Amino acid sequence: MPLSRLSAPDRMLVLGAFVDVGVWRMSQGGRRGVLARVAVTMARQRRWVFAGWGVAVGMGLIGLPCLLGSLLAPPTEVAGSESQRASRILADALPTLGDESVIAVLHSEGLRASDPPFRRAITAGMRSLAHEADVSGVLLLPVAGDPTREIALPETFEAWRASFHDEHTAYVYVGLAGDDRRRQQRAPVLQDLVTDAVHGASNGEVQAYLLGVSGFGQIIQGVEITDLMHIELVALPLAIVVLWWGLRRPVAALVPIVVAGASVVTTLGVFALLTGVFTVDGMLLVGVSALGLGIGIDYALFVQNRYREELAAGGQPTQAIATAITTTGRTVLYSALILSSACMALFLVRWHVFLQMAIGMIAVVVVVSVAVLTLLPAVLVTVTPVLDRQWPRRAETGAGERLSRWAEHLMRHPWPYASAVIAVLICAAIPAGTMRTGIDLERGALDGTAYLTGLQLSERDVPSATGALALALRQPATAPLPDPQGLVAALRADPGVDAIATIDDGDSVTALLVLTKYPIDSPELPDLVGRIRTRIIPAAAPPGVSVLVGGPGGHIADIVAETSAKLPWVIGCVLMLLFVLLIAVLRSLVLPLKAIAMALLSAGAAYGLTVLVFQRDGHPIWAQVPLVAFALLFGLSTDYELFLVRRIQEEYLRTGDNRRSVVVGLQSTARPISLAAIILAVGYGSLLVSSLNGLRQLGFAVAVGLLIDATLIRLVLVPALMQILGRWNWWFPGGGNIPKVCITTDIHKVCTTVKSAQ
Repeated sequence: MPLSRLSAPDRMLVLGAFVDVGVWRMSQGGRRGVLARVAVTMARQRRWVFAGWGVAVGMGLIGLPCLLGSLLAPPTEVAGSESQRASRILADALPTLGDESVIAVLHSEGLRASDPPFRRAITAGMRSLAHEADVSGVLLLPVAGDPTREIALPETFEAWRASFHDEHTAYVYVGLAGDDRRRQQRAPVLQDLVTDAVHGASNGEVQAYLLGVSGFGQIIQGVEITDLMHIELVALPLAIVVLWWGLRRPVAALVPIVVAGASVVTTLGVFALLTGVFTVDGMLLVGVSALGLGIGIDYALFVQNRYREELAAGGQPTQAIATAITTTGRTVLYSALILSSACMALFLVRWHVFLQMAIGMIAVVVVVSVAVLTLLPAVLVTVTPVLDRQWPRRAETGAGERLSRWAEHLMRHPWPYASAVIAVLICAAIPAGTMRTGIDLERGALDGTAYLTGLQLSERDVPSATGALALALRQPATAPLPDPQGLVAALRADPGVDAIATIDDGDSVTALLVLTKYPIDSPELPDLVGRIRTRIIPAAAPPGVSVLVGGPGGHIADIVAETSAKLPWVIGCVLMLLFVLLIAVLRSLVLPLKAIAMALLSAGAAYGLTVLVFQRDGHPIWAQVPLVAFALLFGLSTDYELFLVRRIQEEYLRTGDNRRSVVVGLQSTARPISLAAIILAVGYGSLLVSSLNGLRQLGFAVAVGLLIDATLIRLVLVPALMQILGRWNWWFPGGGNIPKVCITTDIHKVCTTVKSAQ
């Protein structure tokens, strides 16, 4: 039948068959495709390949100390948000408030704030900070231990006096100027300065603690670096053990580790070179290391498995690696494209954390893909004699027979198994409906630090000392200063507001500094900000005055709101991108829809179990976790869908027998898919040793989702549904079902029989 008489989808399938013909010809020494030529070149020029990768890994190792020394916590603000605009207005009009507000907590167990040594400590601490170029303002807050008001206090904060109760503690507002990097670099320096000054003035009886975003970020970076080392110490040995157990030979187990390790180190080296233009934080390093290790091992494992099959069929090493890269390697590239596309959806979120994470994950996926196409062929051809001798054929045969029996059993009873798995996954997903996202200050990780001591002192006395709201009222330049009294009265009437201080620039900007009754990471704080923005300001703001809510509390509220609002958009974008890509790769409309449904089931179950485990003790789910976990789970689960379904499709193209194709596909891919999923689950499960609650949540969600996907989804639900759907698996609108293709040794003789859908 002439190609022109076939429908569009059938023409796509026939063209795919020509690619398969090209692969067959390539394995026979004929004309080679691009991937085959790359693989053969890498195998033949492996000394140069090893030298090049050795340089890349060496540069990565050399740059690692520089990278670790330049880690920077991401900004705690949403780009273009109301809180960001409010902060910029106030920083320009009222420089004393600075680009960042920091609270210095001065505390003594034995002295009251009104005692002379304590008063000297207050003066010395304020003076030490005021002399620093990065400090834009130093203002003393109300002192509870000063009933006669002997300590001079700016009139601005008199309205706050009733909110301060601890007579052994004094608070100083410190405004910091400069960009994020500069403020984080200076935070420990300022802490040392004020500590020395206060200790010297009080003979060590008064302690000083600086509380602010920059100081918190510096401490968390140190925690994340320590966690990274602990995680790698757990993940690498476990991955080696799993590979050794699954492959039963050390050399075969080490090959994927070498590829994955080289990829991760090279990616970190790239980050080290870009530290001047790209900010990197500890969480990004943890995420990139876990993802790079997991997919590096997975992709190398799949290609290595196909390489072994070709060797077992009698192929020479160069022919075998060419075929492995052209077939499985091509699927690896599709998988990398799909995973990168899923990560790109994170660009929709306007918080810098997601920009960082998306770029980092895409970078490591690209480097891993390059390693699979270049380093892996060189390594496999080099170790072929050892690799070929050490495969235990008897064990593999036994496992294959068990999988074959399971597949045949599943084909006879698809409906009961499919129904049972769907019911279990839906039940597991139900708790996800009660998910509550938010920000956690990670007090457990801060245990034993001076920062936590100061935080506990301040929250015990003034809960919102570190999370006050700052409302920016701006009048047109030609108008007089706005009168905020009506707005102040409306704010005071809200049960979540504690006290309000007013300050203006004498021109057109007035700031309302609002102490709330909630700590900065309280779930009630975003609700209060929402009430102020949607109810109080529209009803009570002065006419013609722009009112924006900012401050540390406003930033946190915007982060929670942004991540919650963008979750449906990210999910929709990922679904759309993957649907289009899967149609192009699988040449079917039904299979992409099924793949999306399977991924939604596993992601929903992972969300539900994460809520059950981590939300019981009152902690929120980190705002980043649902978004990042969804992108990873969807991208990785689609990888397994591709490896399974393309193998089934390959058999179906050859035989036209749907049942046999599902059995063969399940039998040949179940072990490597299960092994790959276990390795990725080990990589992300190792995040459970982290001291950060957010990393534990992310690791648990991804690990559980992958295990569900590799067992209930790939071993049961997908084969059962493909048996139920039969030829409808390959249906495409306007073109009927998949054509049956008989590939001969001559590329010009492709026998195509099209059976259109009835």
